[in-house]
Amino acid sequence: MFSRILSYLVVFSGAWLFTSDVMADNLAKDTWYEIDSANFHIVTNGEPNSVRRLAEDLERYRAVALSLLGAKDDGAKLTIYAAADRESYAGLVGEDLSELTNGLFDTTAEGSYALVNLDGRTGERQLEAREFLFHEYTHFLSYNGTTTHYPYWYSEGFAEFMSTMTFGPGNTYDIGAIPGERAMTLLYTSPVPLQELLRATVHNTPDEEKGRIYASGWMLAHWIIMKSGKAEAFKQFVADYNNGADPVKALTKNLGMSIEEIEQVYNDQFREGRFQLARGKVPATFESKRPKLRTMSGEEAVVELARFLVKSGYNTHGVHELVEFAEREELYSPELSAVRADAATRAGDFDQAARLLAQVAPSDRKHFWYQKAQAWLWLNREITTLGGDRDKTALKGARDKFVQLVNNQSGEAMNWYGLAISMQMLGYPKAQYVEMLEQAYRRAPRELHIAQWLAQELYERKDAQYFAEVAQPLMLELTDEAEYNQMKNMLAELKPTLADGSGPQSKIQGKAMVKDKGQSSPGAGTKASP
Repeated sequence: MFSRILSYLVVFSGAWLFTSDVMADNLAKDTWYEIDSANFHIVTNGEPNSVRRLAEDLERYRAVALSLLGAKDDGAKLTIYAAADRESYAGLVGEDLSELTNGLFDTTAEGSYALVNLDGRTGERQLEAREFLFHEYTHFLSYNGTTTHYPYWYSEGFAEFMSTMTFGPGNTYDIGAIPGERAMTLLYTSPVPLQELLRATVHNTPDEEKGRIYASGWMLAHWIIMKSGKAEAFKQFVADYNNGADPVKALTKNLGMSIEEIEQVYNDQFREGRFQLARGKVPATFESKRPKLRTMSGEEAVVELARFLVKSGYNTHGVHELVEFAEREELYSPELSAVRADAATRAGDFDQAARLLAQVAPSDRKHFWYQKAQAWLWLNREITTLGGDRDKTALKGARDKFVQLVNNQSGEAMNWYGLAISMQMLGYPKAQYVEMLEQAYRRAPRELHIAQWLAQELYERKDAQYFAEVAQPLMLELTDEAEYNQMKNMLAELKPTLADGSGPQSKIQGKAMVKDKGQSSPGAGTKASP
C-alpha cells in the first residue's frame, strides 16, 4: 500500500533535489518585463520588443498547431520565463542544468510553465530561442490536461519536428525542416540504432546521449508524418504503448512492417539527407493582436523570481540571495515573506514559516498568496504530527482556507488537493474527500502523487474501469520499481472484472500527431548538413 502521508509531503519536497551556487541576486538587478498575449504570459529580462515579437509568433504557431493536431482549445494560458542570456538562465535553473539545456517545460499541480534561454548559448551550442519556444509549447499542447504518454523518442522528436515551423507571405507556413543542431548531431554521431531508440526513456538515457535521441526521434517522426502514409496506424501504436505494450512489437504490428523494414527506411532517410517540407495556411480565424508590455517594479520582479525558484526547486539557494538583495535595495514586501514561508514549509521548517507569516500585516492577510501559504503550513504541520496529537482547530482552519481558494482559484489542482487532504484528516466520509481528489486529478492528471492517491482509493473501492484509466498511464511515470510492481499487481487483480474488454485503450486520444501533411512545396527540401 502507498504511504499516503509521505506522498503528501513529497509534492513539496520532491523537486528540492537541485542545488546550485549560481548567484540569483544578479537576476533581480536586471529590468524585468511582463508580456501578455491572449494565450501566453511571458516574464523576461530580454529585449522587450524582440520578446513581444516572439509572443506574436507563438500566437500564430499556436493557431496552426491546434489545427494540425486537431486539439481542443481549452483556453489554458502558459507562463514562460524567458532569460536574456545563459547567466540569467543559470540563475533560474542552476549551473549544471544550464549547461545541459536551453529550454525546459514542466507541468505541475500548480500550473504549467516553460523556460527558455533567449541567447541560446551554452558551452557548446548557439540555438534559436524561437525554436525552443515552439518545441516547449508543443509539449504543452501534447500533454496539457491529458494522461496520454508518448515514447521519449516521439515526444522529443515530434516537438523538434514542429519547432522549425516558419511563416511566409500570404499567411502561409512551412513545416518539416531539420533543426540545425539535430543535423549536426546526426552527421557527427550517427542515428541511434532503431530498437535502442524505441525503448529509450528519459531515465535510461544518459544526459550526453539525449541529443542523439532528439535527433533520431526527429528523423523517425518526420518519416511517419511526412512519408509513411501510416499516421493513423501510428495512433493505435500510441494507444497500445499507453496500455503497456512492448514498443518494438507494437510499432511493427501497427505499421504492418518488420523491424528490419522500418530500420531500412529509417537509415535510408539518413543516407539520403533530404527531408520534405509541407506548406499550409494559417487558419483564417486567427487574428494577430499586439501583446501588452509592462515593466515590472523591483518588488514585483523579486517576488516573481523567488516564487519561481520555490515552485520549480531548480535553484533553491537563490531564494536567500534574492531576499538579501531585496533587503539591501529596500524592495522587501509582505508577499516575499509569504514566498519565503512557502519555501520553509516545503523544507519542513514550520516554525520559520510561522514566523515569516506573522510578519505579514493583518491588512494583507486577505490576499490569496497569504491564504495559500498559511493553509499549506497548517496542513503540513499536522501531517507530520502523530494522529492523537493533531490540532483539529488548525486542520479546520486549513480546510476553510482551501475552500476559499477553490472557490476563487478553481483551476489550480493544488487547492483541491489540499482540501481533499484536510477533509480526509478531519474524518470526512471517503466519498466526500475523494470527490475533491478527483477535482484535483482532472486539473493535473500527470501529477504523480495526486494520481497515486486516487488510484489507491479506486483500488480499495474495486472500481476496475476507473482504476485502470488512472493506473495505466501512471505506470509510465513510476520510476520506483516497488511502486511500479505494486501498481502492476493491483491492475492485474482488477482487470478480470473488465468483462466487456473496453479498458482505457478505447479512451486514449493522442494530441501530438498531425492530421495530415498538407501539400508539399514545389522542390521543397533541406539538406542534413552543418
